[in-house]
Amino acid sequence: MKRLIILLLITVFVVACHRGGQQHDSTPEAPDTGDLTMDAGLQKVFSMRREAILDTIGDGLLILRSDYGFDGGRHEYRAAGNFWYLTGYGQPGALMSLSGTDARPYTLYTRERSIREIIYSGNLPDPGELLITWAPDTVLDFREADRNIAEAAREGRHIYLDFRDRVFRDHVQEILGTENSAGALLRDINPALSEMRVDKDEYEVMMLQKAVDITGKGLEAVLAECAPGMFEFEMEALLEYEWRRNGSNMPGFESIVGSGENAVTLHYSANNRKMEEGDLLLMDVGAEYGYYTADITRTVPVNGRFTEEQRDIYDLVLRAQKAAIGEMKPGAPMTAAHRMATNTIIDGLRSLGLVTDPDCQWQRKFYTVYHICHFLGLDVHDTGTQGIPRSMMSSYLIADTAVGRPLEAGMVLTVEPGIYLRANGLDQLELLYGSEAGEGEIADFISKVRPVYEKYSNIGVRIEDDVLITGTGNTVLSASIPKEPDEIERLMK
Repeated sequence: MKRLIILLLITVFVVACHRGGQQHDSTPEAPDTGDLTMDAGLQKVFSMRREAILDTIGDGLLILRSDYGFDGGRHEYRAAGNFWYLTGYGQPGALMSLSGTDARPYTLYTRERSIREIIYSGNLPDPGELLITWAPDTVLDFREADRNIAEAAREGRHIYLDFRDRVFRDHVQEILGTENSAGALLRDINPALSEMRVDKDEYEVMMLQKAVDITGKGLEAVLAECAPGMFEFEMEALLEYEWRRNGSNMPGFESIVGSGENAVTLHYSANNRKMEEGDLLLMDVGAEYGYYTADITRTVPVNGRFTEEQRDIYDLVLRAQKAAIGEMKPGAPMTAAHRMATNTIIDGLRSLGLVTDPDCQWQRKFYTVYHICHFLGLDVHDTGTQGIPRSMMSSYLIADTAVGRPLEAGMVLTVEPGIYLRANGLDQLELLYGSEAGEGEIADFISKVRPVYEKYSNIGVRIEDDVLITGTGNTVLSASIPKEPDEIERLMK
């Protein structure tokens, strides 16, 4: 009897493995990551960036660490964005410098690992490999960096740092104090590098497109597998499995995979709820490739078919997004897409009976939670000013005037309108906007819209794509990732 049970268990195991093999190739081909190899062409990309920043520092000294900004979290080790942007070198414990007075300005500083460190973490590239692969002019021991900083200070040269790296900034200030040099020698390089990073070169666009395409593979896998009774974390695991097998090291940010009432929480991240019949599943996710991250959101029905109410809201968000993308072209103000999406959503909500006065500022605020565009690149919220003073941001969200910097060819931005109908949203109105509304105004609004609002309660829809501004208009990098509702339903059958 015992032997029979064991044979049955083996049979079940073999069948399960066979079924798993039908769903996912157990021996997938290695992904093509040849575009990440630091060859002569890629060395030139980073060299041109260093040449450009040399114009900014003049005869000064720029020095950056690889380690600032890394917090462990869900990622593998990741060198600081500005450091990597100028070097393409992603190992820990390194420094780089550019000296505006030297004919050979670019130096990489590394250190040898102890035997114990090698046992735990492996070895680092040796100086000869650094010179061949990453092409610095000079390789020095990291302790030489302090000597070069002190020498620059004695010569009265400006020393450029990324001021966000507070640990290294404090260290450099100690050196300046030792050398009796004024802190006024310090300059922040981050504003200049931030603006450089806004204009994406061809290599960056290629990396972003690859990150987007890999993200799409994960989302399409979810469409094929998603069903009531599964958990949000199963969808997250499926996404990341597809990303890894297609060449992505890790997510570009913490994945948002929220179903049912979780879909109306903007930055929900627990991802642990069991999905139920009739739920929507909102996924705000992005694979990272070559240090560049995608940022895509898709909202799908867990059972493969939108309800009438879900389709009402989905169609409105999609219409708003398409209208916003139509505004994204060179010379258009940064805020034009947001303004178009907001007006489209407010008009649509009025038609549904969820807005009583489209000009009412607090009603617009209630449904307009965030600015729908942000820069994308090495970081999911990439560097670069949008030209909107912080003091104006809250009023801008609902204004019908266009402000902000003009869009330029080479910018990559997200566009992510959404509608989030929290179950208790109407009950929060007095607390949120009581000081802005007239006496009895909120109560009158609630009495008119509550029957409709309850019909749409806990429906959350966000649709997000990544858009490259071109010389004549734009290119939607994520255009191939399904978002038309009929196509989503067809793929989920």
